[in-house]
Amino acid sequence: MSLQVGFGWFRARGPRARFLAAFLACGGFVTGSWQTSNLAWAQDKPAATESKPASDDDFKGSEAFEQASRLRVTESSKESLGKVIELCKKALELGLDELDTVDAKKMLGAASFQRAQKSLEELAGARLPAARVTKVTGEAMQDLQAAIEADPDLVDAYVMKARIHLLRQEIGKGGEALDTARSKLQAMVDAGERDPDIKKKLSEVIIMRSVSRQDVDERIEDLLKAIDADPENERAIQLTVESLASVGRNDEAEAVVRKFLETDPNNDYALRRLMLILVQAEKMDQASSFLNEKIEKHPELSVLYSLRSNLFLMKASTGNPEPQDRKGWLESGKADCDKAVELDAENLDAYLNRARICLALKDYDQAKKDLDYLQEKRPEIPDIAFLKMDLAIQEKRVGDAIAELERLVQLNPENRLLLMQLASMYQMDDRPRKALRIADRLINVEPTDWQALRLRGDVLLALGRHADAINDYEEAVKNIPEDEEDLSGVLNNLSWVLSTSPEDSVRNGDRALEAGLKACELTEYKKSHILSTLAAAYAELGQFDKAIEWSSKAVELGAKEEAEQLDQLKEELKNYQDKKPWREKKETEEKQTKPAKPDGGIDT
Repeated sequence: MSLQVGFGWFRARGPRARFLAAFLACGGFVTGSWQTSNLAWAQDKPAATESKPASDDDFKGSEAFEQASRLRVTESSKESLGKVIELCKKALELGLDELDTVDAKKMLGAASFQRAQKSLEELAGARLPAARVTKVTGEAMQDLQAAIEADPDLVDAYVMKARIHLLRQEIGKGGEALDTARSKLQAMVDAGERDPDIKKKLSEVIIMRSVSRQDVDERIEDLLKAIDADPENERAIQLTVESLASVGRNDEAEAVVRKFLETDPNNDYALRRLMLILVQAEKMDQASSFLNEKIEKHPELSVLYSLRSNLFLMKASTGNPEPQDRKGWLESGKADCDKAVELDAENLDAYLNRARICLALKDYDQAKKDLDYLQEKRPEIPDIAFLKMDLAIQEKRVGDAIAELERLVQLNPENRLLLMQLASMYQMDDRPRKALRIADRLINVEPTDWQALRLRGDVLLALGRHADAINDYEEAVKNIPEDEEDLSGVLNNLSWVLSTSPEDSVRNGDRALEAGLKACELTEYKKSHILSTLAAAYAELGQFDKAIEWSSKAVELGAKEEAEQLDQLKEELKNYQDKKPWREKKETEEKQTKPAKPDGGIDT
């Protein structure tokens, strides 16, 4: 067959075949990849049975379709897409053969969808007037509707419609569009579609649908189905786990994470989240066993060591561990941090943990090195400022600690925890009136905040206002949870002022003993300063034998703890041996400072 005869065959087959021949002859594949999302024909269809050769007169839209096809391959601007759309519509109106009709509709759908995409790109990262946003989304919606009418199986068009509806707060319409996309994708999977991208897209559509759900249980049900569609979808895993945890379904959250770790054993998020779930459920032994087994199997993974160091730090920081046990856990935690950094010099969690541990071990040089490194790498990490503040406190640089905290408060002026910490620091720096202003402000906003009440009680005690301090402590006790570790501290302070105040009208030995015994029980009689308070309560009641017994134990324990107040503990014991109750009233004089800004730059 001659070349002329060959092209005559293509001519007889219709415009689509002629365009293909021309495209191949001019090396069209050299200029770019031919992707199904950019061309109308995704797959060749079986040739229709023809009773006779077709001619150009039978298909008057052929020329317009050829023009659209050429333009579709060579141009991609919004304007050229508009021309493609108009040419496809014209071709379909004038008439095409069966194959070209199918392809023209797909091209029309794809071009309309792409123009809608380009319209919405105008909104990305731009601050446009509301009228302009309405106009742009309206134009995009028209194109998407046209795309769906031309190609009802164009799933991406339904998804984009849903996004616009949700942007407009049209939740119901957005849900309907997503349900349609989901059913079409599910049909492909049910029909045996093996393309993993289809399953991934199905999973993402289900996730998007879950976000529009008002009912949390329905949302979780969707997310679980998203995981079924694509078990490796980490976003689906994260959203599911966080949603389950938010409603207290922690066992289910743990099961989801564990199952995901079977397919992705070293996934960073899953490892961290599992540890958090186990720790929150007080399953410390399970958490330790899990990490020990993982480290044995994967000794090269830095994250495992930093996670285990967290557990050691937690053990050392909670409850009332024996000093020797606490030191051993801290040293084990530091060793894990050292190993984590050795394996991955960029593991910032390891540096952060090691700084915390070294502060607890009083290894201030190493703590400073780690904090300086973190400051250089990620200065925005909030914990850095807190740890630098702790370091300054431990090195008796209270002014530096306050400066760090004041900077944080300036950046977060409504953060209650920061404000309470700053008030505590002012009190430590003999500036109780500045602390009191912050405490008053916090309590005015939340009158039942036990932490703020306890803080103000401490400040009032330092100012010698014992009756007011007692009122705040009693209110704090009423509002503090029974399982809160700080309950012992509140009760201890309450008992102390009720036992030792020189003001006869405020002392109450019976209430002091009740609060002191409870504080001792909560701390398992292992805190020297709390045993000292119990002794003071017995002394106030005139039970000096009991006072001497518990004061002696306080001195003994204080010596083991190397307590700073050991000298006072000994003086208290001597008082009780002389049959004298202890009396104490401090009236802190406000320290005069010259801050760079009035009130340290903090609005208190």
